[in-house]
Amino acid sequence: MLSALVVATAVLFGFAQPASASAGRCNYGGAADRCVYVKGSGLYVNYIDADIYFVTGQYLEIEIWGDGIYYRGHGDVGWPSDMTHKRLNINKNLANHSWVCVTARTASGAQVTPAACVEIHN
Repeated sequence: MLSALVVATAVLFGFAQPASASAGRCNYGGAADRCVYVKGSGLYVNYIDADIYFVTGQYLEIEIWGDGIYYRGHGDVGWPSDMTHKRLNINKNLANHSWVCVTARTASGAQVTPAACVEIHN
């Protein structure tokens, strides 16, 4: 009986994978609406999905940054002309209480503020 309890406890706690968690946030207004979605569990981030939706009609770049992460460019191919989407596969732990943020850059290079940000924490 005791050995069955030990095995059951090991299965429940020792070998179980943590449940997936996610966080997202959007900021609206200015030259583009900005959204960030982080998929992971605790401090472990599987990937970041970032979107900007053009309000002004001008072509913009997407900018993503966080703990050791930086991307600035035109996003993934195949999205509608009025938005830019970028997925960054991270697959690592980020610092506790660090932030992942997304914003847009106008044709002049100015950053659209405020950025959309989510906090990474366990």
